[in-house]
Amino acid sequence: MEEKIQPEIKPMFKFYFSNSWYSFFNISYLLFFVYSAIFYFDNVILAIKFIFHTLILSTSLLNINYLFWNIAFIISLIIPFSASIYALFIYHNIWEKSDLKTKQKFVSTIFVIITTITIIVSMDDIVRYVSKQDPLIDFVQKNELSGRLIN
Repeated sequence: MEEKIQPEIKPMFKFYFSNSWYSFFNISYLLFFVYSAIFYFDNVILAIKFIFHTLILSTSLLNINYLFWNIAFIISLIIPFSASIYALFIYHNIWEKSDLKTKQKFVSTIFVIITTITIIVSMDDIVRYVSKQDPLIDFVQKNELSGRLIN
């Protein structure tokens, strides 16, 4: 698996840090979405912690409502991180691997930026809404997340 990932990373690194006039935009894009991924990496750890919390509970005593709110919570925690990482690969693919014209590449890039930011903001709102539901209140209070998630 490492051999598959390695050939994809080197061209991306060369693309983002190339000696050209638009490398400023490439680096700005890279920094924005890398920072976003770092910011939301904590959510991935929180999702893993929540999975362990659920495993500790006696799931035979829980109802189906608990299952669906848990799934919504975990997915909404992981998607912002995933979208930030995936935006880096999409940008590289648009500019290096596609046969689009320059204007189409600009429009595609703007579309990717707007879509990714919309996904991140939407998932953040969904996490706040889902964390207020009864099945998750115990976890939120035990981990002192009420200031972070319920505001």
